[in-house]
Amino acid sequence: MKKSLLLGILGLAAGVASSYGQGYITLDNYYSNGGAGGPVITYGAGVPLNGVSGALGTVGTGLNGAWTAGIYFVIGTPSISDPASSLIPDAALGLGTGGGSTAVFFTSSFGTLGEFLAANPFLVGGTGGVTPTITAELVAYDTADGSYAAAQFRGHSAPFVIVSNGALSPSHPSLGDAFAVGSNPLTVVPVPEPTTLALGALGGLSLLLFRRKKA
Repeated sequence: MKKSLLLGILGLAAGVASSYGQGYITLDNYYSNGGAGGPVITYGAGVPLNGVSGALGTVGTGLNGAWTAGIYFVIGTPSISDPASSLIPDAALGLGTGGGSTAVFFTSSFGTLGEFLAANPFLVGGTGGVTPTITAELVAYDTADGSYAAAQFRGHSAPFVIVSNGALSPSHPSLGDAFAVGSNPLTVVPVPEPTTLALGALGGLSLLLFRRKKA
């Protein structure tokens, strides 16, 4: 019943928009799988339950309401190799902004831990009467830090493709359904310290030089 009511609200919000040649999706894994929900976004090791400090979340358990979901995307289907990690998404993808570009995780009024639902559809753009297909990465981060780029605990998925719908459609493609294709997991983890990244890069360079010298 709750899901039907929320779906009706989303459809009404979209129906009042002018949308010729533009496409919308919904940041949502609450309605995925025909309303069954999922796949949930989970805690990795060493991540505070509230995204800040204190008690740690249980590894593999869904995120609670202290977390935010967002999207990086580009119109079209370029070939992007960018495995899931806590790094900034591939430079070909831009941060989604504006209405419906972020979503809150579990609240007492809906869903399961690790599920999220945006209040409004997200406009991905498009021109010429065509609703675009986009390549996207789902991101999750601790709300307290304000953004994915600034977050201490975060993660992004591997890239996936989703086809948008016009705003006058009764419903919109759920990002959760597209994200689920190919079993594309997303787990938030601590962001490596800059020194750790620098040492890793130095180690890789040393190995490359050693191989060249040996050859």
